[in-house]
Amino acid sequence: MHIPDGYLSPQTCATFYAASTAAVGFAFAKFKKSVDEKTFVHLSVASAFTFIVMMFNFPVVGGSSAHITGIPLITYLFGPFASIIASTVVLIIQALLFRDGGILALGTNVFNMAIAIPLVTIFVDSLLKIANLKNEKVRMFISTYISTNVAALLTAVELGLQPILFTKAGKPLYFMYDLKTTIPAMMVPYLLIVGVVEAVLTVLLYSPLKNFAKIKK
Repeated sequence: MHIPDGYLSPQTCATFYAASTAAVGFAFAKFKKSVDEKTFVHLSVASAFTFIVMMFNFPVVGGSSAHITGIPLITYLFGPFASIIASTVVLIIQALLFRDGGILALGTNVFNMAIAIPLVTIFVDSLLKIANLKNEKVRMFISTYISTNVAALLTAVELGLQPILFTKAGKPLYFMYDLKTTIPAMMVPYLLIVGVVEAVLTVLLYSPLKNFAKIKK
């Protein structure tokens, strides 16, 4: 899901930098009102877990990658605002130190993963509660599966729109593959494998980690 530099237009990068900056700023304002030292320590450990699992990826269309993120798990453990902050820090470190995702594309990667995944996870979970689905593990599985695939779809659409919106003399200026290629290339591994693995790990690890750390959201 990490988009490298050179695949997105400057207009796309600027738009998502602006959106991500606003969203992360809002999340930080909410996060700092409720965080305490113990929570901060636990969140730091969870962030390290996210950092590690995101480093294990495999290539998909044109230089992007597929991988689990651990972000839904952090969202369930600490809430969406803490998850946004922790995941953003991880993505910044990966981009700056490991070149996993581009610097110019960082705003887009933050939007797709650090922002979209926590918000979609909580939104879907809330809808399932309204629908009177009482089994927490089932809600967790469904919410994680959907949010992970939403992030993959965002990546596919952003990449696939580049040769449609930004061309010169009929040739793509940035990414070369359109939506007919990017959507199936991204979504097939996520729908069939990555989303399922992410959801299973979230369900399996949530209760042990919550009980071990005695986390109270």
